[in-house]
Amino acid sequence: MAALLAGVSATPVVAAVLTVGPGQQYTTIAGAIATSQDGDTVNVLAGTYVNDFAEIRTKIALIAVGGQVRMLAQGLIPNGKGILVTDTDVTITGFMFSGARVADANGAGIRYQGGKLVLDRCYFLNNQNGLLGAADPAGTITVTNSEFAHNGAASGSTAGYTHNIYVGAIATFDAENSYFHDANVGHQIKSRAYTTIVNNSRVVDGPAGTGSYSIDLPNGGNVTITNNQIEQGPRGGNPAMIAFGEEGGVYAGSTLVVQRNLIENDLASVSSRGVWNATTITAQITDNAIYGLTSAQLVSGPANVAGTVTVTKEPPISTRHPWAK
Repeated sequence: MAALLAGVSATPVVAAVLTVGPGQQYTTIAGAIATSQDGDTVNVLAGTYVNDFAEIRTKIALIAVGGQVRMLAQGLIPNGKGILVTDTDVTITGFMFSGARVADANGAGIRYQGGKLVLDRCYFLNNQNGLLGAADPAGTITVTNSEFAHNGAASGSTAGYTHNIYVGAIATFDAENSYFHDANVGHQIKSRAYTTIVNNSRVVDGPAGTGSYSIDLPNGGNVTITNNQIEQGPRGGNPAMIAFGEEGGVYAGSTLVVQRNLIENDLASVSSRGVWNATTITAQITDNAIYGLTSAQLVSGPANVAGTVTVTKEPPISTRHPWAK
């Protein structure tokens, strides 16, 4: 019998396409996710899906079809975490997350709990946290063409502890071609990742923003910040724009490269700094343009600085959505 079965292969699992929307196979996103299998694609018709909460345990892709999918939370989220909770490899394209609230004031548009998360053309607006990520030493989060705005608790016990995006100790956080702005009291970007990349993005407070650090890297890591527009507004809550290693517990082998950025300061403070390097590591700060800072205010802490250009007229900040063509 064993010889007869030796040449018989198992039937391969065929990935399915599940469709969500009025009159479709599934009327809720949660329903499609609950029946999905690894490798499936969940196509969601454009529209607003209210209180459609789910935890994703399968390796799937969620794709908006025909426009943006708006996942709107009203009231407290029963799972105590977020609109979507991701436990494994998930790709999400064209989704908006708004209104996430939980009882402990730490709710998120997405609560990341592990795996490889890819976000493209997504929008996180008016949540207690935009994205809140747990630690996963092998995990990665990639954000492209996406926007995080007005996330964070403006008052209460978590004010200043909730952010546009907060990434835990994962292997890599990579933000490309995206727009982070107007965080409520908290940071525009906070990353404890071992490798953090922020490239070709806008990280700004704007005229009314009350954010703290533009980019907070409390444990250091291998950090590359390139080709961005980084602006601290007149209502900013912290005089430093990029903070590196200020909480201690700095990862071994950490590096910091800040290169070819436009760094704008609109906060009237003699303590304003473009980069606060709180470590003994020598940062590489090269070929940046600065506005509203003196050359002495560009960086505090150990650094090699070269190629700095001072701009006398403040460049404008585009408010265009990064997915708009």
